[in-house]
Formats: sequence, C-alpha cells, structure tokens
Amino acid sequence: MGKVGRGWAVLWVFSSLILGGFNPPMARAKTEVKPLVEEVGTISPAEAVHRFSGQAGDTVTIQLDSQSFDPVLSLRNSAQEEIATNDDFGGSLSATIIIKLPATDTYTVVSRSFAGNGGDYRLLVRPATDYEVLYAQAEALTTNQQYPEAIATYTKAINRDPEQIPAYLGRIQAQLTQVSNDPSLQISQPTDIPLAVRQAVIADLEKVASLIEVKGSTEWATSLRQQAEVLRNGNP
Repeated sequence: MGKVGRGWAVLWVFSSLILGGFNPPMARAKTEVKPLVEEVGTISPAEAVHRFSGQAGDTVTIQLDSQSFDPVLSLRNSAQEEIATNDDFGGSLSATIIIKLPATDTYTVVSRSFAGNGGDYRLLVRPATDYEVLYAQAEALTTNQQYPEAIATYTKAINRDPEQIPAYLGRIQAQLTQVSNDPSLQISQPTDIPLAVRQAVIADLEKVASLIEVKGSTEWATSLRQQAEVLRNGNP
C-alpha cells in the first residue's frame, strides 16, 4: 500500500479535531507571575510593536490572541533580526512563541494579522511555565520527526499540567504520524492501527472530550467520543 494509504490514520482523526473546527486555546498560566508586557489594543491595520528587556537564558512565553483576526507573532533582537515567529500555535488560531532568550538584550515583539486587516488583540509576554517549556520541546521534536521522543515529552507536559488540551492533541498527532510513516504497516481502516496506539489515542480523545465539555463545547465533545468509538470498532 502506498504512502497515501498509510497516511489515512492521521488524515481521518487529526483533521476531525483541527480542520473540523475545534480551536483549542492554551490555558493561561496557573501561577501568578508578573508579565513583562501586557497590552490590550487595536491593530488598525498593519502591525503593533512592543519592546521588553530580557536576560540571557530566561525562557519567556509570548501570546497574541484576537477575536478579530488570525494573529501572527515575530520576535526580533536589538539588531532587528528575527529570532522566532509563529502562526497557529498548538492547533489553534492564536500565535504563541516560547523561547529561551539567547542574550541579555532589548527585544521587539511585532504583532500583526495574517491577512493584513486590523482588529482588537491581547498581547502577553511573561516567564514561561514548566508545562510550556516541555510542550515547546515536544512540538520541536514532532517537527523534526522524532516521534518517540516527542510522545515522551508530550507525556511529561501532560503530567506537569493535565488540563492543557494542546498537549493531548500533539501526542495524538505524533502517535498517528509515527504509525502512518511506518512502511511495515498496512493501514486501510481504523482497526488496522496497532492496538496499543489505538488505545492510547482513544484515551487522549476521551480526555480531550471531557476537558472541552467542561468549557462548554458539547458538540465537539460528542464528535470526539464518536471518533474514539470508530477507533474501537472501525467503520468511519
């Protein structure tokens, strides 16, 4: 069976989570820390620029949220060299950068919309939580196709903060992508996915369903539970 057939598992489950319309935000940090930047404003249009002072080795989280536009973030050093950028973090439409600062410097955060339109936004720059550091490491491992390491790191992130939906979705993606890239497997239906992987993904789907149901997303909770049943029994 060709690559398209093996990739079916990822397309079926993960597109139902993300492309289907579920847009999970990263929960706010539980620990009260003083933000380096906290700004509520309007881009009208073009971009908004904010600066903060950072120490070498500090790990910071930069979050840009908006109900008006698709946010894009860029982080630049004092030489105006871009050192990080993000759009659609963790399967959401929000933009988030989690970075260990390379030098003691004055950094510039550039906030803009993907389409170039204006609108209201909220920008927050603060010290990163332990969960966020682990989640960012797991995302980088997934991008580098180091799936076993990514799965283990997502698990560490979940153990650190079990209420964070993006880590479960990341672990699902890493598990299914690892399976789809395995040339020894022939996958044409859900029950062809190895049992251990199916059980792990089912558990994550049901956990995410419970978390988003608490947030009021009952329709998507029902959809995710239906996906879990398909993984158990086949016939998508």
